[in-house]
Amino acid sequence: MHCLICHQPLTEIITWSSLFTLSTQNDQPQICNQCNQKLEPITGEQCRICSRPFSKLEPKFRKQDLCYDCYNWERTSEWQGLLTQNTSIFNYNDFLKDLLAQFKFRGDHELVKIFTEPIQTKFKQMFDQKKPPIIIPVPLSIERQYERGFNQAQSLASLLSQQPIEEILERSHTEKQSKKKRSERLLTDSPFHLKADINPAQYKNKNFLIIDDIYTTGITLRQIAKVLQPLSPNSIKSLTLARS
Repeated sequence: MHCLICHQPLTEIITWSSLFTLSTQNDQPQICNQCNQKLEPITGEQCRICSRPFSKLEPKFRKQDLCYDCYNWERTSEWQGLLTQNTSIFNYNDFLKDLLAQFKFRGDHELVKIFTEPIQTKFKQMFDQKKPPIIIPVPLSIERQYERGFNQAQSLASLLSQQPIEEILERSHTEKQSKKKRSERLLTDSPFHLKADINPAQYKNKNFLIIDDIYTTGITLRQIAKVLQPLSPNSIKSLTLARS
């Protein structure tokens, strides 16, 4: 067996349960100890809404149990209360940045298997398994999906294979969000909309879970949450691999 990241032979079996304390199936893909140590799980006190670790934030940018970004989101009537909570698993350090670039932009789709256990573990911590949410991967535009060959959010959502995944959203083609400054992202019109054949009645009072790879400004998740509001959901949460 070889590490899926560095491809070195595994001399010691390292499982994600050592990070997240919950045991899972023994046949999950493994990574070597050296790569394992380069990933930084988010721990300790965090922003109640976005999972930003307060240990990486100056006190002046904190408002009680919120980071200043979320505090400002919640002060704006247009966005207040739309996103119930985002849970991010890892800090977006240089190692994870390179890893996700390899996964998303250089077509190494096999790397998604690395995240099986952390995604499944966090999901179990977030929800009562008797009342699973409806999982919604952040969609790509047709042009962007053709360019990449797959949707990374859909791939991550598929790791929750026993859960109801519904692709009820569509996305218009726009410039990549990663190329925009925060101020430009905030001024961008939402590219998301519900598919035309959606029946709102079947989603009333349901819990939604949006899946994406990175939480940066929070605008993407809130734009989606806003689009979902006509469905009268009970809550809208998100699960992301990384918090930048």
